[in-house]
Amino acid sequence: MASPLNTYRHLKSILTFSSFVVLISCLTPINFPADIGSQRIVISGQVSNLSDRNIVYVGKTADTQRLPIPIEGASIRLVDQSNNSIQYTESQYKAGEYTLDGFFGTPGSTYYLVVALPNGEVYQSDPEQMPLESGSVSTVYEIKNETFTDNEGVISEQSYLKIYANSKLPEKSGESYFKWIVEEVFAIVPTDFPDFAGSIPPNCYIYQNADPQRIVLFNGAEILARTLDKNLVASRPIDYSFIDRHYFTTYQSSITKEAFEYWKKVNILANQVGSIFDTPPARITGNVVNVNKKSEEVLGYFQATNQSYDRFFVLKYDLPFPILLTDCEFDNRDYDRYPSRCLDCIKVRNSSYERPPWF
Repeated sequence: MASPLNTYRHLKSILTFSSFVVLISCLTPINFPADIGSQRIVISGQVSNLSDRNIVYVGKTADTQRLPIPIEGASIRLVDQSNNSIQYTESQYKAGEYTLDGFFGTPGSTYYLVVALPNGEVYQSDPEQMPLESGSVSTVYEIKNETFTDNEGVISEQSYLKIYANSKLPEKSGESYFKWIVEEVFAIVPTDFPDFAGSIPPNCYIYQNADPQRIVLFNGAEILARTLDKNLVASRPIDYSFIDRHYFTTYQSSITKEAFEYWKKVNILANQVGSIFDTPPARITGNVVNVNKKSEEVLGYFQATNQSYDRFFVLKYDLPFPILLTDCEFDNRDYDRYPSRCLDCIKVRNSSYERPPWF
C-alpha cells in the first residue's frame, strides 16, 4: 500500500496542473488532470440540434496554472453516418474556436469529428448518435447571502444569484442522460474619455460559464423521474457585471451514456476535496485519438447532444440592494486609477466585440 506522503504527491501532481474542459460554447476552463511537464492536445466541443451551439475548441496544455494555448489554422470537419461532411469555420473573435454557422444537427444521426492540425497530425473522435429528445426546461432564480472562507482563512459574506432549472424529461427518461450548464453574457462599457473626434469606444461582451466548477448531471437509468423541480444549476456571485443587463441561458442537454460517464469523472476531479488519504482521481479518457499515433493521450471530448434552453436577464433594479459601482464612468481621476477593464475591455477573459443578436 502506498504511503500517505506518496499518495499526497500523486494527487498534487494531478490537480496542480491547470488545463481545461470546454463547457460548451463559452469555452470556460475548469481544472482538468494532466501530468506536469508535458504538452497535450485538447480537442473538445459538440454538435447540437441548435444552430449556434456547434462549437469546437482546439488547444494544447500550457505550464502549471495557465490556460491551454489555442491552436489556430486547424482544418476541422464534421462527418455523419452517410459520410457527408461539413467544414468548420475558424472564429475571428476567439483563438482556437471553430464553429458551424447555421448548421442544425439531426436527432438520431451519428456524427464524428476529424481535426487536421497545421503540423500535419490528424485526430478523430468516436462516433456518437445524437439523442432523439431533450425535453424542456424553465428557470427561476433567487438571491441569497452566503459566507465563504478565502485561502487566507478570512470569512466574508457575498450575495449570490441562485439559478434553478425546472425540467420535463422525455417519456423514455429511464434510458436518458442529461447535463445542465448555465452560460452568461454581460456587457462592459469602457470609459469614454473626451477627445476632439468625439469617438466612443465599443462595448465588449463577456461570454462565459456562470458557474464553471459546477457540473450538473442526471442519470435516468438510476432515477425514474420525468420531472425535476428546482434543480440548482448555477450559483453566481453578484458583482460589477450586474450594472447593466445581464443575460443567463440554461441549456438542458440530452447526451450519450459515454458522454455522461466522461462528465461524471470530470465532475469528481473538478470537485476533488478531502484528506491525503482519499483515493486519487483516475485518469480521464476522452473520445478523441490521434489516427496515426493511438498511444498519444488527447484531452477533451466531442459529444453529440440534443438541447433545449431557457433564457432570462437580470437588471440591477431586480436586485434587492443597489449596485453602486460606477468605476468606468469618466471623472477627473488619474488614468491609471480606472480599473483595467474600463481602459481596454477586450483584454478581459472571454471578451468579444460581437454582440449577441438577442442582447
